Amino acid sequence: MMLEGKVAVVTGSGPNIGGEIARTLAREGAKVVCVDFLDDRADVAAASVREEGGDAIGVSADISSPEQVEDLFRRTDEAYGRVDILVNNAAVNNEAGLLDIEFEKWKWVQSVIMDGTMLCSQQAARRMVAQGEGGAVVNTASTTGHRGKAGFIAYSASKGAVLQMTRTMAIQLAPHGIRVNSITPTQTGASRGTTPGGSTAPRAAKPKNIPLGRWGEPSDQAQAVLFLASPMAAYVTGENINVDGGLLALFPSERGPQET
Repeated sequence: MMLEGKVAVVTGSGPNIGGEIARTLAREGAKVVCVDFLDDRADVAAASVREEGGDAIGVSADISSPEQVEDLFRRTDEAYGRVDILVNNAAVNNEAGLLDIEFEKWKWVQSVIMDGTMLCSQQAARRMVAQGEGGAVVNTASTTGHRGKAGFIAYSASKGAVLQMTRTMAIQLAPHGIRVNSITPTQTGASRGTTPGGSTAPRAAKPKNIPLGRWGEPSDQAQAVLFLASPMAAYVTGENINVDGGLLALFPSERGPQET
């Protein structure tokens, strides 16, 4: 197995993409720390790994808090003694645009996505440097981080920052053999048609603006993360993989309005 003996920390490992990433890494031999803001989500993700014969623990943490991130990695040290892979997948959203967003909501989204990515990467990278064996960090960006969209100003700005953080961290950590890359999903699995408040909006059975003609599945994103975290991508760093069915390659006028 490609990740035998490795320890992976996956944030935002609740339903949808994060949980599938955790299971996919575990299938390749990694021991996984499943992290979520909610206890039950972290525990359910870890249990789903163990049900498949993998090794995992669930940890509840607010990754925008330096103290809680330090505690998360302390618990990882206690359970497994090392960190080889970090997947920064946790995110929150707010649909407001520039004219109506509340400052606290702006800060909330940025604190989880930007601060959380930085804090977790810092703790993981310090351990990887000390271990002296390299490592891999994979960040989850978004199609909204690549282009403008009405509304979602905090989310779009934060995901754009993730792309630049990926490049910057890759350059800084390269001398230590630590690779840093990102994936860009579009609407995937359980996230299709689901608003931040949890309500579900109707969606077309077949997307009009995705050239491959289907919505993404969590496994699509998880396989890309596996590639970037594994020895298969040993010479890849500072890169982003669009796992979006061709959405960002499409000229907007060809298929009507963009939906992501």
